Amino acid sequence: MVVIDTETTGLYNSDRIVEISIVTLSLDGDIVDVFDTLVQPERDVSATHIHGITASMVASAPTFADVAGDVAVRLEGACLAAHNLPFDHRMLNAEFERVGATVSAEAGIDTLRATGARLAEACAAHGIPLDGAHRSLVDATATAHLVRAVSDLCDVGGPTALSISLPRLGRVLRREDTAQVELPDPPLIAYLAARLTHSGVAVETLAYLELVGRAVGDLHLDPAERQQLEALAIALDLNEAHIAQAHRRFVNELIDAAVADDVVTADEYETLVRVAAALGVDQQVVETRTHQLRSVGTSLCLDRDVSVVFTGDHPTIERSALVAHAEQLGMSVANGISKKIDLLVAADSASNSGKAKKARQYGIPVLGAETFAASRAGDTIEATGIGLQTLKVVTCPECLSTTTVPATTGGRSSKRCDDCASVR
Repeated sequence: MVVIDTETTGLYNSDRIVEISIVTLSLDGDIVDVFDTLVQPERDVSATHIHGITASMVASAPTFADVAGDVAVRLEGACLAAHNLPFDHRMLNAEFERVGATVSAEAGIDTLRATGARLAEACAAHGIPLDGAHRSLVDATATAHLVRAVSDLCDVGGPTALSISLPRLGRVLRREDTAQVELPDPPLIAYLAARLTHSGVAVETLAYLELVGRAVGDLHLDPAERQQLEALAIALDLNEAHIAQAHRRFVNELIDAAVADDVVTADEYETLVRVAAALGVDQQVVETRTHQLRSVGTSLCLDRDVSVVFTGDHPTIERSALVAHAEQLGMSVANGISKKIDLLVAADSASNSGKAKKARQYGIPVLGAETFAASRAGDTIEATGIGLQTLKVVTCPECLSTTTVPATTGGRSSKRCDDCASVR
């Protein structure tokens, strides 16, 4: 059995392998051989924040054509195993096709399917160390131990076949043999996505979400990424309802990661709304779950210069009584929200009524009906205001890249980006 793991420039057949590790097991589960090398992808390494590999590290590394023979001799006749095997098999086959060969692994072993969990969670559940994830040797070795731990849950495997024999050149360059470089901090989306577990979902949905997490790393899905996701969904037999549910699951888990410290920063909020837009999830999901943590206390003196709007029906305080109280205080009462309104009084200050949503867009403070009913002229009250301005996502209709503008900004939510407009 050969356990493989690859680190790649991306997710698609046009992407390249930048590191490959193969751990060979005897039929008793003992490690009998380890092959590990960086690979010169002959293009930008991309995704350094994920795999930790830079262009300088692979500058003198062998190409896949250089290592194809050494990889092939380990695969031929062995049972192929990996965590999310379809992904690694697809990337391997794309590389072999470039050197005129194909890999056939009709029956391999997929520990993702066996455990129904991401690699980190599966290893933790079985007491397997995983120090330095997204290093191919670390992941392959952990997966090899996982194969032994969950062998009774795995499907029956079969031998791998290659279409042609390839010469062995014996060239390798391990990550440990390259000069250490200081890596940039990962983008916020990568930091949050790494904390998602997707626990309890069907294996097919989990495999799909793994690809989604990588695809939205730049906060949008371009046409090629959407095509790849659609192809994977078809291969996994996921229909539109499954996909929509998976996208909502991803956004909600991303929100969970962002609000875990009871703070939502401006960067976190913008990341959440852009990912929601990319995945076709209603932005209101983000607004509803984050507006309390984006809110700040706002002081307001109740005098004759204050204009107020009411929303919602309080169970014990009639709307007419609230309006009469406002008029008694000398306040002007309006029917709808506009930028000129100073205060919204809601049956519940956490209300998500249309008026409350619009008030938050404009940064208008919201006050609960009970507090307002107990107020007196000249009182300074503490209402709930929005500390972070509500944003609107603008999507380029051609490349589907996204930007954000204040929600109060006029104009459409679809507009060509500068690059597409200049090309056009």
